[in-house]
Amino acid sequence: MSPSHPIDDWQPGWSSFGEFFADDAVGRTHAPYLTELDHDHGTRRDWTRGQWQVRVAETAAGLATWGIQLGESVSVLAGNAADALAVAFACWTHGWVYLPLNAHETPERQGFILSHANAQILVYSPAEAIRAAQLHEATGVATIPFDEVAAAGEDAPALADGWERPALRVYTSGTTGEPKGVELSTGNLIADSDALARATGWGAETRVIVVLPIHHVNGLVVSCLQSWYVGGSAILCDRFRSDRFWPDVESEGATVSSLVPTLLEFLVIEGGGPAPVCFQEVLCGAGPLMMETVVTFEDDFAIPVRHLYGLSEVTAVATMMPVMADGERQSWYLDYGFPSIGSAIPHVDVQVQDPDGCLCPAGIRGEIVIRGATVMGGYAGRPEATVSAFQGGWFHSGDEGFWQADDDGTPYFFISGRIKELIIRGGINISPFQVDEVLNAHPAVQFGLAVPFENRYYGEEIAAYVVQAAPIAEQEILDFCAERLDFAYCPKVVIFGNDVPFTVTGKAKRLSLKEQLADELSRYRDVQFRRHQSTGQI
Repeated sequence: MSPSHPIDDWQPGWSSFGEFFADDAVGRTHAPYLTELDHDHGTRRDWTRGQWQVRVAETAAGLATWGIQLGESVSVLAGNAADALAVAFACWTHGWVYLPLNAHETPERQGFILSHANAQILVYSPAEAIRAAQLHEATGVATIPFDEVAAAGEDAPALADGWERPALRVYTSGTTGEPKGVELSTGNLIADSDALARATGWGAETRVIVVLPIHHVNGLVVSCLQSWYVGGSAILCDRFRSDRFWPDVESEGATVSSLVPTLLEFLVIEGGGPAPVCFQEVLCGAGPLMMETVVTFEDDFAIPVRHLYGLSEVTAVATMMPVMADGERQSWYLDYGFPSIGSAIPHVDVQVQDPDGCLCPAGIRGEIVIRGATVMGGYAGRPEATVSAFQGGWFHSGDEGFWQADDDGTPYFFISGRIKELIIRGGINISPFQVDEVLNAHPAVQFGLAVPFENRYYGEEIAAYVVQAAPIAEQEILDFCAERLDFAYCPKVVIFGNDVPFTVTGKAKRLSLKEQLADELSRYRDVQFRRHQSTGQI
């Protein structure tokens, strides 16, 4: 595996994650740490920081009775639950690898992950008992419900030492091929926590409302782990509800939240602004953010949105918009064709490189690459994929982007698309994000996505996949785009659907949708689309 490379001289103030977690210098014993809200069952539970340390120790003691050795994997199948978070902290403090499963994925994919990671045990919530039994039968992995874990042991095992131990394995949600297991160390976790703390400025008074799934690094690291690191607290919601978000913010005194662009859209549709006075800001990443979305949200709720960028392979976050005046921030969001994802956070270096590995000049598109203390060691058991991802000492993200400098020379970065998602029409690279932006600006479009399809004349042409917010004709959508885009960028056909194809982390499933619509769009393979049928202009 390719080791992560610190780019500065920062070192943790503790010898291990276990020492960090046990050190009460990170917060007060009686200060709040976690509130768990489950609206489906009408329950609310609280833990102070001291109580959470006890809860994690009890969980570790119960897991230890299963004979789990250093470096072995403990998997969890659950939604957003404090029990799942306790297993994560227990793994990190005692040298086990936390292996979260997405409860909404297929049993085949879940079984693959359990087998590929050689999980020693699967811990599950009551709602997942049937699926856990199926996975046990398919894989042979031992299973145990949450409520039996803490009661199973008496004494927690010894704390694990060092910062190089594998701590978290999350599997990528690629649309083709087998998922890859991103292997993160305790050193990655603590470096990203420190970098996030410096970039966000969060502290003991910060109270994060967590609505993103904690089986993913955004909800798990950005919200829950960072809250512990800065001495703040977290409100763990069982799931996102647009009608409950602002009432929960107000009743719980939440000050911040990390969201994805899809949820910003849902909150705009729900309305109810401005935000409660206790609320200060939103972090937003994990998917393309439309310029109209961010400005509408900020205007409606009078809350700044700090755009960020990251991947599981860099633990969670690599760039973030700093705190700045509203006008300056919106200028970065509106003036360059794409909303800026901000500047590099501490402990990482970010560049835009051309295919030869050379730094691209300002404004020139290339691949976003990252190096530093938060970058993964590699893909577990996939040496070829690891070598492919690391070239010249940099992790290659697969994201296309560019940069512009501020008045002080600091580079601010922009995402213009996924390199694998670029639409190549007649030899011209077209970013689908630009088409998405226009489609979603139409008031009758709830969701719009540019989808490429095979065409004999241009190699690829563009279709618009549209979920309607109000009745609208295909030609109206095509005309709307024609008024705002060059003909090459315009969708030529419209496919209407009812499903909003997003992953749980807010990324549009463009490649999956391309495959699903291939048969339907194949009838347009031999069509030569023209701007003016009478003149033959194309």
